Amino acid sequence: MRMGLEFGKRGMAKYISHLDLQRAFSRAIRRSKMPVKLSQGFNPHFVVSFASALALGIQSECECVEMALEQDVAPDVFLAAMKRALPPGLEAKRALRLAQKAPKLMAAVREAEYAVYFQNADMGKINAAVCDILDETQIVLSKVHKGKTKEFDMRPMILQLDASGSVMTMRLASAPTGSLKPQFVLDEIGRRAGSFEASVVRVALYAHVGGKATELLTACSDIEQ
Repeated sequence: MRMGLEFGKRGMAKYISHLDLQRAFSRAIRRSKMPVKLSQGFNPHFVVSFASALALGIQSECECVEMALEQDVAPDVFLAAMKRALPPGLEAKRALRLAQKAPKLMAAVREAEYAVYFQNADMGKINAAVCDILDETQIVLSKVHKGKTKEFDMRPMILQLDASGSVMTMRLASAPTGSLKPQFVLDEIGRRAGSFEASVVRVALYAHVGGKATELLTACSDIEQ
């Protein structure tokens, strides 16, 4: 069977790299004594996959990971065991059985939503910059990948920007075919609005079901549970 787990990544844990996160989960699984499958071969490892890697320095309320189990375990039992086993900063929040026919979480994810908390910012200028960005049909940026500079249009990957008070909601493409890091959007806002300080929290991951954005873990879950 497949078990999906939603967890938070808070505080100093936001500085844990994706590779270290994988190691932390391997240790937690051993401590939990949950029957997570081991891969075959000379270097067996737990069959675990994360929905979407999170950029270093960003906190999250909704990271999703799936694990293959050797035997059935009730989601509430699995959740309680992982709550006890995960280190500080990583909090198990919800567990759901995943439908066997559902795609892997990393293949199903399509969007990521972030909350951006501004400090020392002129929100009038921030709002004006957001409106300007939304009015653009194309925003071409350059990025270095494997030593090569490539240009890409980030505008189609910005699905929603909505600034209210000192908080902005940002929904961005996050899919196997292409993902947009929130820092690219913040850099573009800064270029138009001037310098500011901001902290970013990922608050949701979505799949597409029937053409509509649906919370990722729910979209892939076994509805019978």
